[in-house]
Amino acid sequence: MAENDGPHGFTSVNTPLSTAAPPAPAPAAGVKRKRESKGALKFYGVRVGKEPGIYHTWAECLDQVRGFPKAMFKSFTSLTDAQHFVDADADSMGSSGIGGVGAGKATKWYGVRSGRVPGVYTSWAQVLDQITGWKAPKHKGFKTRIEAELYVKEGQQSGGLADGMVESIEQADGIPAQKKAKTAQKPDVRPIKDEFGFFIDTHGTATGGVVTNEYEPGAAPLPSDAEDGFDPSITIDHTTNSLRYKTGAERTKMKYQAMRPAQDAPIRIYTDGSSLSNGQISAIGGVGVYFGPGDKRNISEGLTGTRQTNQRAELTAISRALEVAPRDRKIIIFSDSNYAINCTNVWFHKWRENGWVNASRKPVENRDLIQKIIDTLEERYRMNKHRHQDYEEEDDSVDPDDSAKPGPWERGPAGVKFVWVKGHAKDEGNNAADSLATAGAREAKELVEGVPGDEYS
Repeated sequence: MAENDGPHGFTSVNTPLSTAAPPAPAPAAGVKRKRESKGALKFYGVRVGKEPGIYHTWAECLDQVRGFPKAMFKSFTSLTDAQHFVDADADSMGSSGIGGVGAGKATKWYGVRSGRVPGVYTSWAQVLDQITGWKAPKHKGFKTRIEAELYVKEGQQSGGLADGMVESIEQADGIPAQKKAKTAQKPDVRPIKDEFGFFIDTHGTATGGVVTNEYEPGAAPLPSDAEDGFDPSITIDHTTNSLRYKTGAERTKMKYQAMRPAQDAPIRIYTDGSSLSNGQISAIGGVGVYFGPGDKRNISEGLTGTRQTNQRAELTAISRALEVAPRDRKIIIFSDSNYAINCTNVWFHKWRENGWVNASRKPVENRDLIQKIIDTLEERYRMNKHRHQDYEEEDDSVDPDDSAKPGPWERGPAGVKFVWVKGHAKDEGNNAADSLATAGAREAKELVEGVPGDEYS
């Protein structure tokens, strides 16, 4: 049986009863216990009324729905079915804070009153499928499904009951259908006008001309977001070589647009080092520097020197990046080596004060590479010192979106920022630098041993 409702606005449903149904015929908690002793046993589910719940007599049900706007109720011969009817929309109440249910479900419901297929939808893409190219579309978003359902039904039944009257979604016990029909008003079936003044009926025909409810692709008036006189809601169907409306999924898909780099934006560089058989006498190291896809400044080469360790490869990669990068631009160096970053940003202060010996009074490992990087960074600062007058102290940050305290080398218009990234994770830049470093090590191994590097992977 079809569900009907009155002309009033939506009224929120109270917290639904528990869905756990006790053994019949004992009623659930909060359910009225009085029931008729004669005739077949019936359960009246009141989904929308003064006190939603399950009742056992028509009189009790009528007390809950008489005079209540948009009352919704139905009778059942099974207590479980009645309980399911009452709780049917509980999953849509979570978004509005009722009962705390519905976590992970749809958080918004869209009612399409006028469109290709009127109904309730849970995504904007689905709504676009129904209204794109449709004349005089009508739709609205709601926080609960029941609100959206009532909105759609109001469009299907523009007329309704008089104020204060209720209409069941079933034939009321003991009330003849003819008598009940007299209480209802005649539907208000007013035709809809489109923007050209044609009256459109529900079947898509019109008086005054042959007009349908749907525009042919390319024939609709241009929307407000049209660019260069082109409707963004249509596209070319390459299978038929004709125009068609884009689907909702196509219109809501994330679009990426190439843009020029912002002025004075920092250059992002990824560095990595590799050492095949690290820690062994036969170890061969490689260096990787990644500026971007197909960038001619990318570096993939073997590690020079007699000590082929992973730490020296990491430091060498940073040094090579500083050599290649423009010396008048801000740069950000991404490395997965905490050791290399700490050496060049934190520990070097004490080491230099102590004559390049560590806390154990032993010479600092890899001093030659660390000192080379420090010298390059200091020279970089001196070269751009004449430009510092254009930069105040608060501008000493390479990345303005980073709220962290600037590092020691983030000074002036050519500052350098060091950022640690997790290695062998999902960072595409780091993975690319790692591939370049590994390739450099393999190529070096082939030159040294004269055999393909893959045999030693």
